[in-house]
Amino acid sequence: MRIGFGRGPVHGFALLEVLLALGLSSVMLLVLYSAQRHSQAVLVYSQQLHLANQLLSQVASQVWAYPKHYPLLTSEFNAGDTMCLAGRHCSPAAMTQAWATYWHQHPLQQLPQADLTVTCADACVAGQRLTITLRWQQKLASASPSCPLEVACVALQLTL
Repeated sequence: MRIGFGRGPVHGFALLEVLLALGLSSVMLLVLYSAQRHSQAVLVYSQQLHLANQLLSQVASQVWAYPKHYPLLTSEFNAGDTMCLAGRHCSPAAMTQAWATYWHQHPLQQLPQADLTVTCADACVAGQRLTITLRWQQKLASASPSCPLEVACVALQLTL
């Protein structure tokens, strides 16, 4: 192919055009792949946050229902009877243990390296503040004063 440019014909621009087109399409494909991958990661993070909010809501309801038994909510070693959640009449302590067992077997398993804590500032009595915190590994999470880099943290504070 001959392209007229200036005074005389110039050869070889066709090969250069093909190489530039291939290079540009490769860059565009890489950008598209990266954007799609990041979009997918954001979607997973969004789903994890939705699950975390549901879990915090359940924990808050349980704490309000049985505030004296809140330490049982974070104990992984109690094997609560989950039939309490299916309508069986249970004591408040047994109900709390059943919820704790359910959370450790199901929702917490859906979050990588999840950790649920329920604490009171001084004592868990009326008027005091109770904090429910859920943490899990998440590469998109940024650092904050209460949470390190790549760890997602969601907290809820309740007044008893």
